[in-house]
Amino acid sequence: MKVLSVVLLVLSLFSSPVMADEYVIDKKGMHASIQFRIMHLGYSWLWGRFNDFDGEFTYDKNNISASKINVTINTSSVDTNHAKRDEHLRSDEFLDVEQFPQSSFVSTSFAMNENGSGELKGDFTLRGVTRPITFI
Repeated sequence: MKVLSVVLLVLSLFSSPVMADEYVIDKKGMHASIQFRIMHLGYSWLWGRFNDFDGEFTYDKNNISASKINVTINTSSVDTNHAKRDEHLRSDEFLDVEQFPQSSFVSTSFAMNENGSGELKGDFTLRGVTRPITFI
């Protein structure tokens, strides 16, 4: 069984506020995207994205470690700019969108590094399997 390996998931956190420190990810205003890359034939990277997703995040500038994010991805919205490949990725050989119509990321921690960058950790679920991942 082949498993789609998500190497890079990029979330932009520009969005429209719901309350003081709680936000809904702004996918309609194109301020957010979910992208990935996978190894293609062992020698190049194939980039793609998911066009349909929802999520929210909390940001507290006075307590950054309390920041949280939760994202749900509709796996059938996979888009690699190649219709036949996308159809194959939706099949049970890869994403199996019929059995697993959604994927998710739920943060577990966020910390600022001394150089001003951040480190977001969380649980990523794909095809019913949850694994910890870290965004730097």
